[in-house]
Amino acid sequence: MVRLLRSVLRPCRLAIPRTVSAPSSLLSRGAYRAYSQPAEPDPAVNNDRPHAPSGPSAQPRKPKTVVNLGASDNLAKAQGPAAAMIDEDALYITHPSEGPRTLMHRLLRDACKCPRCVDPHSKQRNHRTSDIPPSIQPREIKWNGRILEVQWINDLPGFDESHTSRYTWRELTEAHPNDLHSTSGLGRRRQLWDKAVMDKRQHWVSYNKYMNDEPKFSAAMRQLASQGLIFVKGIPDSREMVERIATRMGPLRNTFYGSTFDVRTVPNAANIAYTNGFLGFHMDLMYMNEVPGYQLLHCLRNSCDGGESLFADAFCVAEYMRSRHPKEFKILTNLFLSYEYNHENHVYGNYRRVFETAYPGGPVVHVNYSPPFQGSLLTSQPLRNPEALDAGMAALKVFADLLQQESNIFELKLNPGECVIFENRRIVHARRQFNTATGQRWLAGAYVDEDDLRSRFAVMRRKYSADWV
Repeated sequence: MVRLLRSVLRPCRLAIPRTVSAPSSLLSRGAYRAYSQPAEPDPAVNNDRPHAPSGPSAQPRKPKTVVNLGASDNLAKAQGPAAAMIDEDALYITHPSEGPRTLMHRLLRDACKCPRCVDPHSKQRNHRTSDIPPSIQPREIKWNGRILEVQWINDLPGFDESHTSRYTWRELTEAHPNDLHSTSGLGRRRQLWDKAVMDKRQHWVSYNKYMNDEPKFSAAMRQLASQGLIFVKGIPDSREMVERIATRMGPLRNTFYGSTFDVRTVPNAANIAYTNGFLGFHMDLMYMNEVPGYQLLHCLRNSCDGGESLFADAFCVAEYMRSRHPKEFKILTNLFLSYEYNHENHVYGNYRRVFETAYPGGPVVHVNYSPPFQGSLLTSQPLRNPEALDAGMAALKVFADLLQQESNIFELKLNPGECVIFENRRIVHARRQFNTATGQRWLAGAYVDEDDLRSRFAVMRRKYSADWV
């Protein structure tokens, strides 16, 4: 018993017997009480995140061993778990600021990224999840304040007792390198803006620095990730420039409009954008299965009267509705609108929620709104009765009216040599009517997919981490 207690009470290392329960004298210590009587949750911790343990599954069924993995006065500095509890199924860790984490033994072993498990060159795994033995258990656990190390009993065939799995706290808590809540992830914290904010905080970067100065490019990407709208200036007068600007971020997204496209007035236009009339707030290509994530518009000519560009932050409006009009906000998270493009040689159609959240109650990650390209709602299930129709129409009107408020609209007239880059499923854009008798208006456009931009964000975050907090 004395030998077992010494093993258990070591601060940084534990050899775990497979069948021995924790001695009763240990169960009265503070480490156990922290689990049986958890402290009040930290209000700063987002307990709505996916994968966060909650309910009965977050508590061990048959605790075998309780471990202190570090001295309490070093926990804040170490940013690691305060204590761990182990049973036959999982390792249970509590972080001093991020709360509890349940690590199932098989999933923990599956997540090992040592050179034997993941090829260091291709970054591809050398085993299948289904290969993990159901009976696998930790044999020894060690925590040095930064790295969790685990050696295994009943490991995969071919792995002897020398095999050690090592995990950083980030690897234990983030699903993948571009995690949902990271500053480059889909659910990242955004800087919401209205006219007053954008009038003061526009981000402009010169073409030369955007293309050739990587720290400046990273700063521009950080603003694009946060605000969803940036501007490039000093661009050479060439139609090919929009492709160069776009491919600095990622591959061009090709559509039936081409890999790049021109926005200029043409007779009998198949798209309202190719006329000189007023074009209201919308997002592009809502009717496609994979909507482009980001759009670029490079101004080549804009000498006519009118033609000003208008932008509004739909995320800002959505979050305002969440707090001030919660009923209407919830309706729009469940209301699907129809979008279509139905022409002789191209036919597309899709249904999309107006507001998409990362998970119920989570951050808004996409807004889908494009009135010029809406299709019929006659078969819409959420609008099949008069009460639902009244509620849906009222919620849409609240959203549309808020977007149109002058205080939410940022307006400018692009000059030749300037390009706007914006997040297509966050920023609605519009254009004022213009007079072709007084001059020309010609923009060159391109799209880049959201996956490619988030990949670029993640790379810049890794290289310039201090700027991506």
